[in-house]
Amino acid sequence: MRKKTWEFSPQTRWEYLNWLKKETLDVLVIGGGITGAGIVRDAAMRGLKTALIEKGDFGGGTSSKSSKLIHGGFRYLSQFKFGLVHEALIERRTLMQLAPHLVYPQECLLPIYGHSRSSPFMIHIGLWLYDLLAGRRNIGRHRMVSVNRMSRIEPLLRREDLRQVAIYYDGKADDFRLVLATLQSASWHGAAIANYVQAEEVAMENGRLAAVAAIDHLTGERFWIKTRCVVNATGPWSDVVRHHLLQVTDRRVRTTKGIHLVIHREDLPIRHAVMVFAPQDGRPIFAIPWKRFVLLGTTDTDYTGDPDWIPTERSDVDYLLEAYNDYFPGARLTDEKIVSTFAGLRPLIYEENKLASDITREHFIFEGPPLFFSIIGGKLTTYRVMAREIVDRVLQRLDRVYGVKPLHPECRTAREPLAGGAISSFPAFRERWIQRLHSEDKLPRDVAEHLVETYGSQLPTFLEVMHRVTDGTERLLPDLPYVRAQIDYAVNYEMTLAMDDFLIRRTHVFSLDRDQGQAVYESVGDVLARLLGWDQEEWQRQVQRYRKKITYTRRYREQSDNEDQTHHQSQSRQREDP
Repeated sequence: MRKKTWEFSPQTRWEYLNWLKKETLDVLVIGGGITGAGIVRDAAMRGLKTALIEKGDFGGGTSSKSSKLIHGGFRYLSQFKFGLVHEALIERRTLMQLAPHLVYPQECLLPIYGHSRSSPFMIHIGLWLYDLLAGRRNIGRHRMVSVNRMSRIEPLLRREDLRQVAIYYDGKADDFRLVLATLQSASWHGAAIANYVQAEEVAMENGRLAAVAAIDHLTGERFWIKTRCVVNATGPWSDVVRHHLLQVTDRRVRTTKGIHLVIHREDLPIRHAVMVFAPQDGRPIFAIPWKRFVLLGTTDTDYTGDPDWIPTERSDVDYLLEAYNDYFPGARLTDEKIVSTFAGLRPLIYEENKLASDITREHFIFEGPPLFFSIIGGKLTTYRVMAREIVDRVLQRLDRVYGVKPLHPECRTAREPLAGGAISSFPAFRERWIQRLHSEDKLPRDVAEHLVETYGSQLPTFLEVMHRVTDGTERLLPDLPYVRAQIDYAVNYEMTLAMDDFLIRRTHVFSLDRDQGQAVYESVGDVLARLLGWDQEEWQRQVQRYRKKITYTRRYREQSDNEDQTHHQSQSRQREDP
């Protein structure tokens, strides 16, 4: 294998693919979301010969479409899921230690109204239990706040029928960056990792898994990867992958759609993440401060369409606007205040005759055929624990069948920081670097904050790139903190291979710009074309795919226009009738 380096580039990918064509793996992970990333890192750190392939971009599905919360799951206490909550609370603190630049505490607020399912006393008891389950790894004790004091803390929150308010603590994260940092760390430890590579076929020999045929979507080349074991960590695509590779027809996954609205903090100036219950159906929903914006989410409806293309429907938007206008009537939220939307799928365990919101968020691991594992369910917060469990099971089977012994039998992923996370005190690190970037590089504070929180301890490497790139400190868009040097860095250190890789995930231009980057995608595409060697045909293909993704997030607008047109036509017909 190649020497240890943080380079994670198209050249790195090419080297990994050449290596995969020659070697026999212990474990091949299919799926580059947070679950697959955690598995490949754990396996690599134990000394297994391992690799990960992802048919699109890393984190392109569920793992970049979350509510950005790293939480214990307070609501699961009412379902008596004490073990699940305890596990998540411990992991919450662990992730803050592994990646302090990406995962940090978030103060949360839970208003208790007269119609609430639980009384203030029961909420108080539940939050004591929540704190207790976190033990010494708690990040802050809850407190109960009076209605009068609440009006000063969150003045927009509806006070009518409000009895009391609970304030507690959870965590918040840049979900995609957590995926990327985990994959970069896996690569550092020797895992071969490649995006835009899809599993196409499985070969068996003497009843044993022998190899997986894969296709490189960048070149069209089809090749075989020899492996002793496969882990299917594709989340909402798990059944699709199993059906395609194994020709099985049983159903293990229930996919439900969750959409989020992004609005400016100016339109809903809240300080806390606010958990309320939708008046339509009593589901818990969250308003979460994120950068200079607020995320409003989320829906939870069954979805049976193409998991690669998930539209934001009119009914999704209306559900959230109605709910949040009920709790924040002074905000007067409308379509005009929506900056953007994004939609993702939850890979829930399939259980018949259950509401989506009642299905457990625990994970489930199963094997079939021998040494072909699948993992479904779970959540962002507990991805490292899920990875540990499945790697433990894989090791048992590899030892029994092949006599494979790992270099390190025990999981070591909680001991070593993720890429960018080698920071002893992040508050001190953050302020020191912000001051330095402001004084030495003349960067505005918002840009400096963004760079520190994005790259953490890898910031010096980014600055080397920034100082080499012409106009490296120039903003991509006037109102957002992203700079031109991030394009070069994203290609060479973050395996960026497409326009949407950069504008949707390596940055959040797609979500945080009201025009969704349409003023800048051509200039970004020109830089990527130079770095990646695109011809004009490929450049056009990239643009078309990016535009298509914009239309899916704006589907609700078209449906609104159609409804208005239908209503207008109906009124016209009524006026014309004699």
